[in-house]
Amino acid sequence: MTANMKSFTFLTVLSVTLIFFGANYLLSASCVRNANGEITDASLSPNCTVTPDEVYFPIYKFGLCEEVPTYLNYMTACKFLYDSTAGKTVSVTSSSNFQLANNISISEGSYKASVVLIGNTIGVLHTDVFEAAWDGLEKNGGGGYSVTNGKYCATRLDSGSEDDFDSNLDCANSALTGGIFSETDGAYNTAGLGGRCSISSGAISSNLSFNTASGSTTVCGMLDAGTLETYTGNDTDATRQLVTQTFATAVKISPNTTSLNISFKVTDMLSIEDVSAGGVDYIQAYLDGFEVAIEAK
Repeated sequence: MTANMKSFTFLTVLSVTLIFFGANYLLSASCVRNANGEITDASLSPNCTVTPDEVYFPIYKFGLCEEVPTYLNYMTACKFLYDSTAGKTVSVTSSSNFQLANNISISEGSYKASVVLIGNTIGVLHTDVFEAAWDGLEKNGGGGYSVTNGKYCATRLDSGSEDDFDSNLDCANSALTGGIFSETDGAYNTAGLGGRCSISSGAISSNLSFNTASGSTTVCGMLDAGTLETYTGNDTDATRQLVTQTFATAVKISPNTTSLNISFKVTDMLSIEDVSAGGVDYIQAYLDGFEVAIEAK
């Protein structure tokens, strides 16, 4: 018996919902601002969250799954609405819409999960103003670092690891124009944690997992689309991140379905932190969120 197929336009619509990755940020609150719109000093003890101006996601695959898959079988167990070996970088803000693909076909049914394969090189653009002046650090060729200081801070046009002893923010006494900081090691790199993803009783077990209003999510670093990452010490060979989300409520494709709204949630996705390391106190921005919500219409 041939399954019924639905064709519709695949649209993405931005949502504004709180989302965090990792236990370090589950208790983080939105940054408090004074009457001038400046982030208060107290809210950075030790960190708070803001909505980034813009996030750049390299997307390789996006699929829906009738059963919750693992990193071993997701490429055959899920139906892909977008699938590209080259990938496509999409710019996400709290107010913009974008389109990944047109005239998608998918079988009618009840879909319990989604998978998104994204590249490690996620970029972020953000500018902000603080109640007090802060330091930003930048490594220099001599093995040391230079310091910028001021109430106005912005992401630097650069690439690197958010976890290095090196801020991704520059600060000044007047407003700055931000640049895109691209994470090279993976925004969701967890420095091993004893081997991040495995399979137990047929299900994914991950050291990076969490619950949200949309469902439960696991993240697995991948060498490529079909190969799990490996670690040498704290260094991973991952070039991709596989995000598997089990929906709190299944997405149902019926004979009356004409479209899907896919929401990438970015509200309070950027953690602003007071970092003390190497005898220096500086400001840093960590991109720590990713969640998808789907509405069938």
